[in-house]
Amino acid sequence: MERTTTRRTSSKGAAAAPAPAPKVVAVLAGLLERAAARGDADADARGGSAAAAAATAFRGRTRPEISVRRYAERIYRYAGCSPACFVVARVYLDRLAGRSPEEESSPSPSPPATAAAAVCVDSYSVHRLLITSVMVAAKFMDDIHYNNAYFARVGGVEVAEMNGLELELLFALRFRLNVTPATFATYCAALEGEMAADDGPLPSPSPSPEEEGNDRRQPPPRRKDGITNKVAAAVDRSALLTAAHHRVVVVEITQ
Repeated sequence: MERTTTRRTSSKGAAAAPAPAPKVVAVLAGLLERAAARGDADADARGGSAAAAAATAFRGRTRPEISVRRYAERIYRYAGCSPACFVVARVYLDRLAGRSPEEESSPSPSPPATAAAAVCVDSYSVHRLLITSVMVAAKFMDDIHYNNAYFARVGGVEVAEMNGLELELLFALRFRLNVTPATFATYCAALEGEMAADDGPLPSPSPSPEEEGNDRRQPPPRRKDGITNKVAAAVDRSALLTAAHHRVVVVEITQ
């Protein structure tokens, strides 16, 4: 009697599904979406003239079709930056708007007029503000990071524009990129509060055909910062702490 055996083969073209982004990414995106909605409402109330005159560096000609949350998830998926970079990016954006806790106690003068013009957050500027702040945070925080050309590819902008946006952000921040452990912990606590306000996990948005096409054209690079699924899960459980000497790490809080 002849015995037949079957062998299971795997498709070479099949790729494993990417790990979901930490919840901190979705929370930050939600905050920026609400800020953009307020900016749009203010622009409509003023007839749009004030918004068009402000944020000329970060303001695009048209509204991007991709949502802010999908854009933030794309940055995390492809840019290889640590979850802490998204927390620091929020610090930078608040410094631009003068809402950082450091601004209240610091005796330094208020930001120059160019900085005030650069922080008009609306649907036309929020994507560029996000990609630029995350890129600058990755350069300052992570030991290994990608260059401007790669971030431009991830963000869907030209390299020359990415370089210009970086300079605009740096000068608007007056090159104040350092984030103390106390400030980082304050922002972590605020983000933890936003996470705790959610009754359950945030539903994944359905990508549009344009977004799916963009993701397929951009192959995911190998993560270079050593972030593992365990660390991502720790961040998803609202576990963000700091280490000494301004070296930020992400650890899991004992429940």
